[in-house]
Amino acid sequence: MTKFIYENLKFETKFWIATMAMRLNRSHPYVPRDKQWRIQFGAILMVSAACFIFLLYSILAHDIQNGDFADASKNVIMVIVAYTITYKYSILLRYQESVTELIRIVDEDYELAKEFCEEEQRIVSHYAEKGVKVCQYWFVSACSTSAIFPLKAFLLMGKSYMAGEFKLVPMFELTYPGILEDYKNVHVIFCMLFCMTLFFDFYATSMYVGFDPIVPIFMLHLCGQIDILNLRISKLFSDPKVPDEVVRQNLRKIIVKLQDIYEFVEVIKTNFTVLYEFNMKTTTFLLPLNAFQITESLRNGEINLEFMGFFSAVILHFYMPCYYSDLLMETGENFRLAIYSCGWEKHSDQRILRSILFMLTRAIKPLVISTIFCAICLDTFAEMCRHSYSIFNLMNAAWA
Repeated sequence: MTKFIYENLKFETKFWIATMAMRLNRSHPYVPRDKQWRIQFGAILMVSAACFIFLLYSILAHDIQNGDFADASKNVIMVIVAYTITYKYSILLRYQESVTELIRIVDEDYELAKEFCEEEQRIVSHYAEKGVKVCQYWFVSACSTSAIFPLKAFLLMGKSYMAGEFKLVPMFELTYPGILEDYKNVHVIFCMLFCMTLFFDFYATSMYVGFDPIVPIFMLHLCGQIDILNLRISKLFSDPKVPDEVVRQNLRKIIVKLQDIYEFVEVIKTNFTVLYEFNMKTTTFLLPLNAFQITESLRNGEINLEFMGFFSAVILHFYMPCYYSDLLMETGENFRLAIYSCGWEKHSDQRILRSILFMLTRAIKPLVISTIFCAICLDTFAEMCRHSYSIFNLMNAAWA
């Protein structure tokens, strides 16, 4: 038998991009919450809170009062990002044991898959590779978007230096409170503020790279497990010579695994339902704010590279969970059809038929991740895009 599941197939190593990012920002559920972690977390929280306060002050005390709605919308985007990454960190802290348990279950499934037949091993390997691609998508998107902000500042400073008129260029154009505004262009103060915003940029990147692929990876793993059950139940009644007792045992194993899958989905819903409701609402506003920044730059004859990259990252932020939740729902529907067409009508054992009936009844309920008010799927993503476009039109009518 060809082996597609190797000895080193573990969640930690297979999806190392996401797990490494979480270890860098100390949000990984395996990181012990000891004194060292509390010091590190305190420093991260202080820098993030300082950026949040400075951004909020600049919006309220300067941008809105001066009617500079383009800069206000730019800083609102960063405020939402600052709040979002802190909220995601809190989710990992609050549900640390639960997330650890989900990772353990995935590792156990990988361990069990070593004894599967070649076809089932191919399914597990296929969905694991899809999970790796999710990590790669987020790594490229988040890193390329965040890198534009410091690179643009360095390039503009280098350009001014080459022209003989050196000028300090911050990562974010902010108005600071009190005396800090008067001294923000003093080299020492400028370097401190630049390092603070650079650290915030790195921290935000690590949170998006580490946190956002996790739930899609779990959903893909569930799709693989359901496909395996789909394959098994389609073979359950294929051989009429198999004794009823063997059929009952095989069916019992399928039902037990199916119950584990339902419980896995419920845990994901418990942990992340509020978060995805929050993500849907923030994405509804982030998309038009980014689009407004891009169109305003184009009107001024400029190309706003940082917010063009940000626009694609914002789309990815909600599209990816919608896409994979939709895939999970489709896989669950395919499994329901597989139960119905497995050949149960040719069998006479009443206990087996009752079990099939119960499975069909339970499978009517869609297997999908949801927000508080609606299921996360491609239809929800399309509805969110329609709301964002309406807000963008209002912004253009009011401020353009």
